[in-house]
Amino acid sequence: MAHDEHRTVDRVVDILELLAKNNEGISFSEIARLLSVPKSSLHPVLHTLCKRRLAHCKAKEQKYVLGDRMFSLGSNYVADSSLLNKVDELLSRLAEESGETCHFGVLSGNEVLYLLKQSPASPVHVAARSGYRLGAYCTAIGKALLSQFDKEELLALYPEGLEPITPNTVKDVDALCLQLEEVRKNGWGYEKEESSIHVQCLSTPIVCQQKTVAAVSVAFPVFQLHEETEKMQFIKKCLANTRREIENVISQNIADWIYGNGIKTE
Repeated sequence: MAHDEHRTVDRVVDILELLAKNNEGISFSEIARLLSVPKSSLHPVLHTLCKRRLAHCKAKEQKYVLGDRMFSLGSNYVADSSLLNKVDELLSRLAEESGETCHFGVLSGNEVLYLLKQSPASPVHVAARSGYRLGAYCTAIGKALLSQFDKEELLALYPEGLEPITPNTVKDVDALCLQLEEVRKNGWGYEKEESSIHVQCLSTPIVCQQKTVAAVSVAFPVFQLHEETEKMQFIKKCLANTRREIENVISQNIADWIYGNGIKTE
């Protein structure tokens, strides 16, 4: 019985993660096929998820999407954290100082989980929304997070290789290792149109207790800045200041840090 109960919980999580990756919706048959779940077992699970508003079935298309209760649960995950609220204030200041869109994220599995996003009072906004997940290897913020791993650990994280998101995405682990060596050497993660065409990002890791626990980034259109411009140097200065302040906030609230891989405390 216990094994069956655990399997049901695993299926619930698998279904919710699959729905999260398919914003346009996914059919009952597709869910059953992709998760290798018998339809007879899938039906009661989906029925319960819809009843509890964790999932929703679009009547016209007969496709399943995440339910509205997932939005409230996800919002509370961030809104109820005084620690993240403090980080969000620093991120907001960074966005206004830099005049660009800024993100704060953690490593979740082998993906970046974007926890916070702030944009300046500008008509040009780029990059991922809060709660979005993306392969860490193709983003600046992800490269800052992955810089703590060696080649063997990266191969374990990406056993099937690096799936190209754009024509510019880093193509293999050896090339990624060279990029991560640069992050360790100079403290900056960088990508240009690897995860989104026309967008480049600069990032820096957030280190606490000698472990990279998060990262912060600034994203901007590729036509706007080049690496050695005065504006780029200014952004690096702002990022460095914000990094130090975020590290202080996390260090002072270490018991409340539960994000990504977290930090083990005694």
